[in-house]
Amino acid sequence: MSDGKQIVIIHFHVTLQTKSIESDLLACTWFALLTMAAYHQGLKRLYPDGDEDDFFSRKRIKQCSIQYTKKILKKKDRRKEYHCQVYLKLYPTTCKCTLDVIVNSTNEIISDNQSILLARSRLGKVIKPGVVRVRLVSSLFTADTDVHEDPSLTKLEIVKKEHSNHSFDKQFALQLKNNQIGPGVIGKLFLESLDPSNGSYNNESPIYELNLSLSSEYQIVPASFPQKDAHTETCGCILSSDESCLIISDQCNLKLSDTKLIHRLAEPIRCQWKTIGRELAPCFSEVDLLDIHEKYFLADGNHECAYQLLREWYIRKPHQADVRFLMTKFKLTFDAIVKIHDEIRKLLTCK
Repeated sequence: MSDGKQIVIIHFHVTLQTKSIESDLLACTWFALLTMAAYHQGLKRLYPDGDEDDFFSRKRIKQCSIQYTKKILKKKDRRKEYHCQVYLKLYPTTCKCTLDVIVNSTNEIISDNQSILLARSRLGKVIKPGVVRVRLVSSLFTADTDVHEDPSLTKLEIVKKEHSNHSFDKQFALQLKNNQIGPGVIGKLFLESLDPSNGSYNNESPIYELNLSLSSEYQIVPASFPQKDAHTETCGCILSSDESCLIISDQCNLKLSDTKLIHRLAEPIRCQWKTIGRELAPCFSEVDLLDIHEKYFLADGNHECAYQLLREWYIRKPHQADVRFLMTKFKLTFDAIVKIHDEIRKLLTCK
């Protein structure tokens, strides 16, 4: 044996001379006890400090196993901690923008001179396997339906169990509703997990709830919007981005009875046809707007939806459906106002 230690093996020779069964059993019992005593004596020589008890202790082994399991689980939890960043990229000439939501295990800021950092998480959060919903809430943006952006402004991501690190990126295509955004909070972003027990998202305690804010150094005014100076046209119309200064002359105030006129006017308002339809309530209900969307959007896009809305508006309320009402009552962008006026002037010139 190592370290010069040896186990003394004692050989016993038992001669059973008795013929009775009781004597044989007694002899075998004594033989077993003596053998165990010899084995125990050998262990004591190998482990003089009594370490054999710890070595063969089931309790000790169980404790080590539990500690190791906790250590492994703790490492796994660390791998599943994520950070969230939100970036805005603006296109002033078209009044459109993109919103990029990046969920990653690191929190390093992306180097992109064209993007504006709107929000950034301070602490990492654990995202459990399952369905995660990314939801944007803001009254300053609408979904850019020209590129088939979902009007609900929600995205879904499935975090799979086998992926210890599951980073993802979600992008929203948006249309600006106002002439100016910022500085300040311009919206909120929610990351919510799906509760499989009831099939609903946990709104009360989301994974992340981030304020989307522009710092005071930013003052974003799309280039396509001029100042609120009134422009008097030769036809007598006064065009302005200020609704209180906007005037449409009788000459240009045409009824929407001509399909050619409706077709021309549908293009400038194609991105706002749903908003116009809602403001025309009770003339149009949400069911009516949904019906128009389902019938015409996928095949012909927003232009056809706007055309059908204006045509149906004249059918339902012919006394109301005219150019003046369209240009002054629906908070149209100045670009849309100018384009509508240009289309009317072209049509009148052709006549």
